[in-house]
Amino acid sequence: MQRLSTEDVPRHERLAFVHDVVGRHAAGMSFRPVDPEGFRARFAILPLDGVLVGEACYDAFTGVRNGELLADGRDDYQLLVNPAGYETEIDGARTLGVGAGELLAIDQAARFVTRAPASCYEVLVLPRRALAALVPGLGGRAFRTAGREAAGLGLLVGYARLLRRQPPSTPEAVRLASDHLVRLAALTLAAEPAEAAREHGSALRSARLALLKKHILSRLDDPALDVAAVARRHGISPRYLQLLFAQEDTSFSDFLREARLERAFRRLGDPANREGIAGLAFDAGFADLSTFNRAFRRRYGCTPSDVRARAMRARHG
Repeated sequence: MQRLSTEDVPRHERLAFVHDVVGRHAAGMSFRPVDPEGFRARFAILPLDGVLVGEACYDAFTGVRNGELLADGRDDYQLLVNPAGYETEIDGARTLGVGAGELLAIDQAARFVTRAPASCYEVLVLPRRALAALVPGLGGRAFRTAGREAAGLGLLVGYARLLRRQPPSTPEAVRLASDHLVRLAALTLAAEPAEAAREHGSALRSARLALLKKHILSRLDDPALDVAAVARRHGISPRYLQLLFAQEDTSFSDFLREARLERAFRRLGDPANREGIAGLAFDAGFADLSTFNRAFRRRYGCTPSDVRARAMRARHG
């Protein structure tokens, strides 16, 4: 993950810095800031196996990709989601208003002029061949939009953010993540969402399960966390939630219990942690100490006190 900001360079070099970052990694645009003197921007960029996942935050600007810049040979698709909305002209067509939270996919081989307020963009750059093969008719158009309620858009954005926070750590994980992004984008941009959902169902399920796990891990200390509450939060049925976990040969209950035990085990093994065992159990989301002790012994073959004692001996040994 690369994190870059205009705050890290002298003021007189900021615009050149932005041109360099965007030119190398994303759109190949030239920038005309509304306030050239105070213009600020920051970026988070994660390259993945032919795919780019990023966030770009700018002060108000006009961005231009003209005939001269097209000489860089870019022809992938750039996908943008912006919470503020903006205007763009693509290949000399009429001005297109992109609403807040809507998705715009632009062919990077097209000319465009974009005028935007200060805001942060979710940015994806996806390979032309892979995306056009999955979205009928996309390859013959300079752009396509999808409304904020489009099937798959919430999962696409959520999955991209999750990848930036927790980048895949193995070549196989990188390959799978890239494939999921392309398929979620195809689902979002499809003219026939039902057909696309059938075609790209595995990516949809994998991305949704990743976001479910993230939500569960953020709420481990809530003893009331259950299938119904999580399913309701994500707008799915409890049965579908259980089916998502079943595709990984586990269950909601098993995943939750394992995550809570791992949290408690890590804290017990930290010599600097002086919290009592009961407090650690409750902080991990267990409603009572006896249930925690039984589950811990089954999982680790020892008691919480044994782990705490080993940690203290290691500290003083």
